[in-house]
Amino acid sequence: MRFGLMANAASVAAVLSLWSSSTGALAAGQDPLSPTGRFSTYATAAAPTPPMGWNPWNAFRTDVDEAKVRGSALALVDTGLAAKGYRYVNIDDGWALRRLDDGTLRIRDSMFPSSKVANSRTGSFKPFTNYLHGLGLKAGIYSDIGPNTCAQRWDAQSPNLPEGSVKERQVGSFGHAAKDIEQIFGTWRFDYIKIDACGVADYTPDVEPVKSGRFAAFSPYIIRNDIPASQPDKVEALYATLGDAIRQWGGPEAVLSICAWGEAMAPLWAGNRGNLSRTSPDIEFNWASMLTSIDSTVDGALYAGPGHWNDPDMLAVGHGDFDLAHPDGARAHVTMWAIMAAPLLLGFDLRGAPQPLVDLVGNPEMIAVDQDVAGNQGVPYRTGNTMTVVRTLAAPGARAVALFNRGDTATSATVTWAQLGFAPGSGATVRDVWARRPLEPATDRVTMTLKPRSAMLLTLTGVPADASATPLAEIPARVHIAVDGLTPRTALPRGKFPARVNAMPDGAPIERGGRPASGIGLFANSRVEVRADGLFKRFKAIPIATGNSPVRYRVYADRALVAESATGKAIDADVRGARVIELVALASSGSGRPPMIAWSDAKLTR
Repeated sequence: MRFGLMANAASVAAVLSLWSSSTGALAAGQDPLSPTGRFSTYATAAAPTPPMGWNPWNAFRTDVDEAKVRGSALALVDTGLAAKGYRYVNIDDGWALRRLDDGTLRIRDSMFPSSKVANSRTGSFKPFTNYLHGLGLKAGIYSDIGPNTCAQRWDAQSPNLPEGSVKERQVGSFGHAAKDIEQIFGTWRFDYIKIDACGVADYTPDVEPVKSGRFAAFSPYIIRNDIPASQPDKVEALYATLGDAIRQWGGPEAVLSICAWGEAMAPLWAGNRGNLSRTSPDIEFNWASMLTSIDSTVDGALYAGPGHWNDPDMLAVGHGDFDLAHPDGARAHVTMWAIMAAPLLLGFDLRGAPQPLVDLVGNPEMIAVDQDVAGNQGVPYRTGNTMTVVRTLAAPGARAVALFNRGDTATSATVTWAQLGFAPGSGATVRDVWARRPLEPATDRVTMTLKPRSAMLLTLTGVPADASATPLAEIPARVHIAVDGLTPRTALPRGKFPARVNAMPDGAPIERGGRPASGIGLFANSRVEVRADGLFKRFKAIPIATGNSPVRYRVYADRALVAESATGKAIDADVRGARVIELVALASSGSGRPPMIAWSDAKLTR
């Protein structure tokens, strides 16, 4: 027994036993802090970059029909947006007429007339999906993990809601997951599904639609904005069952979009269960709502990467504060989605769409930022109403930068060479993505004046501060938070990520010796997976912790223990040839949250 770790590990295993199955890589009863040698995220082949496409909800809600969807799909092709990557055409809530007595779903053929098939009780989406596939597009659809859907609860006066008895109107997947997914992916040949969670959150016995007898009560698994009162294990289990069925019937490229709004500890497990994870409530067509979506996503760089993306919701471009009359707001909206590596799902009527909107969302340099193959989400730096977000791109020395003014008055915003990871005093090229032109080369910093409610999107190429090292802070897509040290009782509020880049979980900067330091901040009793792919020789860091609790740190390379240390003691571990490096921090936390810790100055060398 070294450093007295065995007793601590046993207590940690007991505290975190709820999450012993969360990564999909742990056997029953195994200590969740034990190394697995796996980078345990969902099917990367399904969404190697953030999905792009169109969804009718923002334009039509449930008042949609096949002609509108087909017309918008054709417009994607005719405008050239499909060739630029907008290839998913997703129908949303409202398509299901009822659940039949054999458990299958019947399509609303008044909405989708091509679904009428002779001698079929359910109808078939094959003519519809064949049409989309014939255009070179992908087809998406909608469901819910509960018995009923979101529109049934929150759009009760809208058209095209399910019909029939209480049981027949239960068109959500609860109790029918395997059969629904076989029908949707195996028979109808869809490529993508968005699965909401209103059915396990919003049908409590005390709400009027349930008290009136229109819907059956469902004891909620999600208590909105109250994670300790929720049941994250049950929510995760429902999505896990669906994910398994989707891979069986849809194959490795089928996309699962999880829509649990960041509730029920979704940041921890959603990346293991699906390809997209909604981080916020539905976006509305106003600036304040967009800020809420940004704030729920922008600190989550360690929870996104190829195959698993944070989703701040569909784009509201073309509506409200983001329409043609508000070009600065629309450009800022798209800028922030691109820098956050968010899915780009359009929601305005594409049939006869104004060319300025098509040009905005079709800007090839913006798309290149969003779709950068490294998959790193940008890392934010805040100063008052301004935000600077830095994203490491795949090309050597390349960065994307968003300079964002949240406020109603003009201001300036700056990105520094320290934030970019460039060598002090070195020069860099600078390009304005929206203007699609080069700017003057810069040294040490770039400062821009921003109009109210606006943003600039830049790309820079410079000289790395240390050509021999790769800081973990610059490659968050290669980092996966397998265990974050928290339980449902000690979880942070919805929208707060327990692991951050260059910051502690409370948002304070990582500091060592009174000076800012880069790295990864989170809680003790955590396990972090780093996808190394055999590219690196050494891992170096100086672990630090808050408070007086003793914390021990372990580094594993393909499950072999290669370093062990205490707070403040430098680590220099041989990880030569390792596919996966795992960083474990152990502390005795009692009944509360463990101490906050950081792997400061964490870096890999070749």
